[in-house]
Amino acid sequence: MDEPRPVLMLLVPADWDAVPEGLTELRRCLGEEHGASLMLRQSTVPMRSPMPLYVGYWPRDVQRFAQRDLRPRIEAAFYSLEWLELENVG
Repeated sequence: MDEPRPVLMLLVPADWDAVPEGLTELRRCLGEEHGASLMLRQSTVPMRSPMPLYVGYWPRDVQRFAQRDLRPRIEAAFYSLEWLELENVG
């Protein structure tokens, strides 16, 4: 019986949008580099940025590497237009 794949569950703020190319790269990296899959959930509470949750079995050393490796990819996969609203205030 095969072991279940680890999962990166990503809670994304409700007012953030995805960058298709960034999301594709994040999924590719998760699958090819870490043997994991991606599960996206939209937050129902205010958040400053996406929050990654490592679900399932991630060996400690693999999870630490994945956290460093995936952080810039997560940042490239989602964005907020909050800065635009602040710019229009002034």
